[in-house]
Amino acid sequence: MAQLQLTLVALALLAGCGEATYFGPRTDGMVDIDAAVDDGPVVAPPTITSFVAAPTSIITGKSSTLSWVTSADPLTLDGTAVTGTTKIVSPTADTTYTLTATNAGGTVSATATVMVSPTSVPAKPITFTKNNPFTVNSGTTNYVFVPDAYDSTHQTPITLFVWLHGCGGNSAGDVWTVSPGGSTQTWITLAVGGQEGNCWNMSSDPAHVLAAIADIKTHFNIKPRGVILGGYSSGGDLTYRTAFYNAKQFAGILVENTSPFRDTGSTKAASLAAATWKFNIIHLAHLQDTTYGIAGVETETDAVKAAGFPLTRIEVDGTHYDNANAMVNGHKVPGTSADVATYLFPGLGKGWISPQ
Repeated sequence: MAQLQLTLVALALLAGCGEATYFGPRTDGMVDIDAAVDDGPVVAPPTITSFVAAPTSIITGKSSTLSWVTSADPLTLDGTAVTGTTKIVSPTADTTYTLTATNAGGTVSATATVMVSPTSVPAKPITFTKNNPFTVNSGTTNYVFVPDAYDSTHQTPITLFVWLHGCGGNSAGDVWTVSPGGSTQTWITLAVGGQEGNCWNMSSDPAHVLAAIADIKTHFNIKPRGVILGGYSSGGDLTYRTAFYNAKQFAGILVENTSPFRDTGSTKAASLAAATWKFNIIHLAHLQDTTYGIAGVETETDAVKAAGFPLTRIEVDGTHYDNANAMVNGHKVPGTSADVATYLFPGLGKGWISPQ
């Protein structure tokens, strides 16, 4: 036995150990502790894969469904135990709900918000014909296009798309440009008037835009928090100016061949400071546009994005205005109006919601 222990000591020393290590039972009456205490398997903390409200915006008296996917049980919703994967809620004011999952590995939470607006049923409904533009007056003569999708009983809210023409343009013509009609149109179009054949005035015309929106809401059931503003060229300038200074009224903006600051009558610093929330933006620019050169547009839209606005800039071949099939950069282009439908219309279906 002594020979075996000496052999093991020698092996340990050859292995580079600082001191001899004896293998086998101790002979000094002490006990070796060679391993950590086993507390059992490690439990991973819970996960909440998703927690959403649908819809995220409701009218007073209506409901929203909270739904979740989680790996844990038990669950609490705002401190009250819940089971299953859904719960219907009917808040009377904007409410943020907190779902909490707990297991032996820990606790995790997620939130979902439901926004509540007063009824949007119009107080002064008017007669109208679908898919046929008509005018209303809010101090300016504005053109309206109501699609098949609108509920003629005025009980169901719909998105409002407010459009502003470019210099030399007119609302009577542009209302057709942004109104495809038929089953593809899921919004009411409001083409604001007041500057037919002219450019917009950045100081006085924002008030005309807001007045036109307020007026149409008295005639049609406009989705609360569902107003989207858009424009081309000078109309895009006015879109940016109006949205920056009245940000919470707009879910987003859709603009073509314009720039956020240059011709808006407001500086970059002033416009960004005026915005009380970061509204959604899709900005369509044409690479051969010499009125709003692409380098300047990139610089200004990059500044907006850097300020935290969710801005998508789309760049395609085309000049400031092109007819369909015009030759640009060696090939035919769809045209300025067609590009509105291709690149801006999808923004109308994104479910954007404004704070008010």
